[in-house]
Amino acid sequence: MCAMSRELRLQGIAARQHGLASRPQLLQLGFTTREITGRAARGTWAHAAPRVYDVAPASFDPRRALHAAVLSAEGWASHRSGASLLGYVDRVPERPTVVIAEGRHLHSIAADVFRSRHLQPRERTTVDGIACTSAVRTLLDLGFLVPEADLDDAFGRGLVSGRITLGRVDRYLEQSMIGRRGAAALRAVAEAHRDRGAATQSKLEVIVSRAVAAGHLPAPRHQHPVTLDGRTFHLDLAWPIERVFLEADGFAYHRTRREFLHDRERQNLLVVAGWQPLRYTWPVATDDPGRVVRQLHIVLADRGRNTA
Repeated sequence: MCAMSRELRLQGIAARQHGLASRPQLLQLGFTTREITGRAARGTWAHAAPRVYDVAPASFDPRRALHAAVLSAEGWASHRSGASLLGYVDRVPERPTVVIAEGRHLHSIAADVFRSRHLQPRERTTVDGIACTSAVRTLLDLGFLVPEADLDDAFGRGLVSGRITLGRVDRYLEQSMIGRRGAAALRAVAEAHRDRGAATQSKLEVIVSRAVAAGHLPAPRHQHPVTLDGRTFHLDLAWPIERVFLEADGFAYHRTRREFLHDRERQNLLVVAGWQPLRYTWPVATDDPGRVVRQLHIVLADRGRNTA
């Protein structure tokens, strides 16, 4: 391989790997041990981790340390590091966390390392060019590492992004070994998300019924049918004259992403037909019921004037 060709191929590897290349990759490209050592000694390349070099040291990438640890360990980003790649948390942890197969020899690296006997092919993926534990496996690992509130937040982000569904989590837990660390916490969070939709809708109905009884709102229709494009939809709480409807909100309340997308399509058809949706999440329904009543009152009054 000519020198120009190997340099171009190295640039391609570096572009995919956050400026990094492993020693085996460099040798495969045709660089000799002497050339590798020489470039590192001159500062052209920098040591990023055992057997891993930063071949673009002038650039900056916050994920470089994580990728270096993954390449050096021949493992997968996991736990909080996996969560950062998957969008479950906002910040990249300062110290990377990786998981490797149990029994594998490992050089000392600047990372927290977990060993696993159960990392199956279905539990592995790649995110931004970095080998990473799968979306559900990462949540399982977080389950024994972070507080329940943090796991709940990560779970919700996974649902919204489409990386997980309640059904996928259910199947994963059914196929997992009994007693796996994190499984109980993950199962509890999944059940909480499953139940929250019905609980939110029930809470909204209580809020509205109390406001109606107090004379603050007109009485709604329950499960009001609306037919559009040959399809009939039932609105949980609706005011047909004003064309306003109220429902619980949140992707977490749908079992699959398909259900979530169907719900959004349904809402768009209703809006085009002149209906005004008001949707509220569990935190709003429980922490600020007054906001629900105030906003309903404003919208109903405004729509009532426009239909008069």
